[in-house]
Amino acid sequence: MYPTTTAKGFTLVEVLVALVLLAVALTAMIKTASENTINTATIRNKYLASMVAMNKISELQIARVWPSTGNSNGNTELANQQWHWEMKVENTPDATLRKVILTISLDEDKEKTFYTLNSYIGQQ
Repeated sequence: MYPTTTAKGFTLVEVLVALVLLAVALTAMIKTASENTINTATIRNKYLASMVAMNKISELQIARVWPSTGNSNGNTELANQQWHWEMKVENTPDATLRKVILTISLDEDKEKTFYTLNSYIGQQ
């Protein structure tokens, strides 16, 4: 007679099912980590663009010069990146106020706006 033994361990099918489940879970984790990295870069750029806009408004306020109406643009560097800004100055119903609209984008991609700031400058 043959000795009776009970087999212990996993079958090949059970191991393959476990590997498939592990692969699906790891794929989801990698996708989430990748999206978080992209989101972090976008948030950083939006924050830096807001700093560029606030700096430009501060320059106008410090200069104490009544801005003329019209459009202007330029480049500035912040955090080792070149930023492109476009400024539009408009009259308001109040003759002592001018509306300033600043649009900020990265220098290499002027089509993608990261930040827009609307502000008002009063006549000194």
